Amino acid sequence: TAKQMAKLTVPRLRVGESVHSVLSDANAFANIPENHLDCLNWAEEYPYKPEVSFRIFHNDEFLFLEYNVREKCTAALEMTDGNDVYRDSCVEFFVQPEGDGHYYNFEWNAIGTLCMSRRTGRFDPVHAPKSVLDNVLTSSTYGRKPFEEIKGDNAWTLRIAIPASALFCGELKTWHCARLKGNFYKCGDLQHTPHFLSWNKIDLPKPCFHCPEFFGKIMFE
Repeated sequence: TAKQMAKLTVPRLRVGESVHSVLSDANAFANIPENHLDCLNWAEEYPYKPEVSFRIFHNDEFLFLEYNVREKCTAALEMTDGNDVYRDSCVEFFVQPEGDGHYYNFEWNAIGTLCMSRRTGRFDPVHAPKSVLDNVLTSSTYGRKPFEEIKGDNAWTLRIAIPASALFCGELKTWHCARLKGNFYKCGDLQHTPHFLSWNKIDLPKPCFHCPEFFGKIMFE
């Protein structure tokens, strides 16, 4: 059967102010179309579905991403970039340049701690150097301090700026007219309400996000 492939066009905008001010401005993303993480791929075993959407645009140099999350349980214990953040409440962006056999996995917890690597699958990561991790900027409505799991009606926003150079083994110099494949995810492996959501549908028997065969198309203006 043919795989369902979602398609996304990333608008190109001029950003007058600094990257940091874009990330701290609630209105910067207001006119950008909203996309939803609607695929509950393993509903029988993991029926919980938090409300998750994302907005995305670029200004050639930076890809700007905003995740909006509403969920019953949120934890953000990991505060060191490069460590395993998927155990926390986590949003993710996996991206593969066209014609490249490798993809990059960007994973953030609710306070913006980043884990990132380049790989061909689940078990062969080339971890991003600190210089790359440091250049991916984030701003969270939870701030930067770690916290134990909070139960309740938790709503939070994470804004991210990814320079084209973050794809650290590739030739990408600008996001302008880039042709990529990728997927967007939300998980909480060790939460009271574990869940695994995706933007493009994944047809596998067990939860796994490391599956580029189920990436959608992402075209940059």
